Amino acid sequence: MSFNFCGYRLATSVLAICVGSAQAMAQDEHGQSEIVVTASRTGESRLSDTPIAITALSAEQLDQRGVNDIRGLTDYTPNLQIADFAGYAQIFIRGVGSNDPFAGTDPSSTVHLDGVYLGRTLGYFSSFLDVERIEVLRGPQGTLYGRNSVGGTINVITRKPTDSFQARVQVGAGTYGTASGAAYVSGGLGGGIAAGLAVQYRHNGDYFDNVSTGGDIGRDSNFGIRGQIVAPLGAGEAILRGDYTHQKGRLVGYSKLLGPTGLATDDAVLGDFDKVSLNRHNRQKQSGGGVSLELSYPLSDTVTLKSLSSWRQLHGDLDYDSDASAIDIGRSTVNLRQEQYSEDFSLTGKFDNLTLFAGLFYFHEKVKEPLRFSLFPAGASNFRLPEIRTSSIAFYGQAEYDVTPQFSLVAGVRYTRERKKLNGRFLWTASASPDFDTALAAPAIGAPYFYDPFTVNASETYDAWTPKFGINFRPDAKTLIYASVTRGFKSGGYDMGSTDRTNAERGFAPELLWSYEVGAKTSLLDRKLDIALTGFRYDYDDLQVTLFVPPSYAVTQNAASARTYGVELEMQARPAQGLTLSGTLAYLDAKYRQYTGAYTAAFGAFDATGKRLNNAPEWAFTVGAQYEFPLAGGNSYIGADYKWQDDLYFSPANNGVGAVTGYLEQQKAYGLLNARIGWTSDDGRYGLALVGRNLLDKNYVLSTASYTAAISGRPGTPRTVDATFTVNW
Repeated sequence: MSFNFCGYRLATSVLAICVGSAQAMAQDEHGQSEIVVTASRTGESRLSDTPIAITALSAEQLDQRGVNDIRGLTDYTPNLQIADFAGYAQIFIRGVGSNDPFAGTDPSSTVHLDGVYLGRTLGYFSSFLDVERIEVLRGPQGTLYGRNSVGGTINVITRKPTDSFQARVQVGAGTYGTASGAAYVSGGLGGGIAAGLAVQYRHNGDYFDNVSTGGDIGRDSNFGIRGQIVAPLGAGEAILRGDYTHQKGRLVGYSKLLGPTGLATDDAVLGDFDKVSLNRHNRQKQSGGGVSLELSYPLSDTVTLKSLSSWRQLHGDLDYDSDASAIDIGRSTVNLRQEQYSEDFSLTGKFDNLTLFAGLFYFHEKVKEPLRFSLFPAGASNFRLPEIRTSSIAFYGQAEYDVTPQFSLVAGVRYTRERKKLNGRFLWTASASPDFDTALAAPAIGAPYFYDPFTVNASETYDAWTPKFGINFRPDAKTLIYASVTRGFKSGGYDMGSTDRTNAERGFAPELLWSYEVGAKTSLLDRKLDIALTGFRYDYDDLQVTLFVPPSYAVTQNAASARTYGVELEMQARPAQGLTLSGTLAYLDAKYRQYTGAYTAAFGAFDATGKRLNNAPEWAFTVGAQYEFPLAGGNSYIGADYKWQDDLYFSPANNGVGAVTGYLEQQKAYGLLNARIGWTSDDGRYGLALVGRNLLDKNYVLSTASYTAAISGRPGTPRTVDATFTVNW
C-alpha cells in the first residue's frame, strides 16, 4: 500500500460528499434542497431516506464538471473504476467487474438507460445526451431490477418533456481542437401531450502523437439525437422514447507501450505519455439506438401497474494495432452486430404499513461478433466467428413492512433462468489479412488453412435464487440506519479465446456472491452537514477472471473464491453562505481467497491466492469545494476537485514494475485535479463556463493488455480545457 497519510488527513478533514444534487428536489423544513432519486423503483424518495449506497449527479453538476460520459463518474463516486478495453467499457464497483467484454459474457456491473438494460459494453462510452441525473448504485441489484447486476448499476435518467415551452442551446470549444454543440426543445402539443427533442455533437482531435506512422490517435466524433413523447393514459401515463448515436474516430486502445521491445523507435517513447509508437492505424466506428415504451397505470389508489418494452441494436467496427509497437506483430479487428429486446412488468403496492414491489422480466439478445487477430511474423490469422443468443427470464420482488414508524423489515427474492446458445467457427488461416466472409466460407480442412478448424454448437442453462433481507431504522427525521444481506448472481458463458472445441463448448460457470452491508445517513448542524457511511463485506465464489494468453485473445476462467470488504464515507458541508465542501473516502480490501491457476504473459502460471483483485485500489479519496457569489448582473461559481487513488492492479500478479517506465500490469498511485468557473445571468437565460480536467497533466493508464510479449496500456486523457456558452428560453 502506498497510502499518503497527509492525503488521508486532508480527505477526512474536508467535509465532503460526491452524491450530487439531482434536478428533482424537495424542500425540507429549513428550506434546504433534498436530493430525490428513483433507485428503489417504488417511486421518488429522498436520497438521505433511501437504504442503498447511491451516488447521484445532476445535469447541472455534470455540465459544470465537464463529465461527458460515464468515465467521468469515477472522480466523484467511491469505489468506482471504469477501464477501457479497446473501446469496450469495463465497470468495476467495489472490485466487482468483468475484464472480458465480448459476446460470450455479460457485464458484472451494468448500465440502464431510462430503466432499459444495455447488453453490450461497447456502447457505454457514448456522450451523455439530455440527461436529468445519473444514479450510481453500489452493491448487488436484483430484487428491484429486471436484469440482475452482481456488482452494481449506473442509472442514466433523461429529461422528461414539459407542458411549458423550454429550449436550450449550448456551444463550446477547447483544447485539442474540441468543438461541441447541443440543443434541446420541449413543450406541450395539446390534449395533455408533451414532447421533447435533443441533439448533440462533440468532436475532439488526437490526444497522442504516433511517432512511427504519423497516424495520431485519440480523435473522436460523437453525434446523438433523442426524442420523447409523453401522453395521458387514462389516469396513467405513456412515454415513448427513441434515440440514436453515432461515433467514429481513431481508437486509443492499448496503444501505450509499458516496457521496451528493443526497437529504437519504441524505446524512445517509453515514459513519454504524449507519444505512442504504432506501425498501423487505429480506427473505430459504432452506431446504435433504440425505442422504448413506458406505460404506467394506477389499478387503484394503492396499486400501480407499469410496463417497459424496448428494442435496441448496436453496430461496432474496431481495427487496432494490438501489439502497441512499431514492430509489425499483431492486429485486431472486431465487427460487432447486436440486437436486443426486453420487457419489464412491475406492480407497486403501497398500503398502511406495507410497500410491495414485484416484477417479471424477459430479455433476448442476439450478438454476432467476429474477431480476427492477425499475426504477421507467422503470416497467419486467428479467427473467432461466434453467434451468441441469450434468453433470460426473471421473477423478482421486495416487500418492506413498517413494524413501527421508525423500524421496518425488508425481504426480497429473485429467480433468474438464463439460456445461452453458441454457434461459431474457430480457425487459423495461412494468410495475415483475409476478410471475415472468406473465413466464414473456408473449407473444413485444406489449404490455405492449417490447424483443423472447429465448429461449435453448444447451449447451457443457468439459474439461481437470490434473496435479500434487510432492516431499516429511522430514529429521527434526519437519520437512517440500515443493514442488509443480499445474494448476487451472474450467469456463466462462453469463452471467445478458446483454442479447442472442448473448452469452447465447456465455457465458464456462473459467479455468485453474498453481500453483507450496513450503512447510515444523517444530517447535522441544522442540515449544514450531510454524512453517509457504508461498510460491506463480499464473499465470492467462482469469480470469472480473464487472462491474456498470447497470441490468442483473452481467455476467461473461474477463480476459486475471493473476499472483499470495505468502508465508504461521503460527506457534504455548507459552512457559510455560498460555500460547499465536498468529497469521498473509500477503503477496499479485495483479495483472492484461493486462485491457484492464474496466468500472465510476463510471469506464466502462478498461484494468486492472497493477491488483490483487478481494479480495486486499497485507498481512494476525493476532496472538493465550490463557492457561489453574485457578479455582474448574475450568479457566478468557482470550484475544484482533487481525486487520489492508491496503486491499481490489472492482473492477478500484483507486480511486474518496469525498470524503464515504472509500469507494466499495474498503475501506481496518482491524483487528478479538475477545476471550473462559470457565470449565469440573473434571469437564467445566459451562461458561460470554463472547465479544466487533469490540470496537472498527470500520466496514467486505465487498463493493460498483453496480447504479445510487449505489455501495453490504455493511457488516460491528458489535460483538457473547455469553454461553453449557453442560452435558455
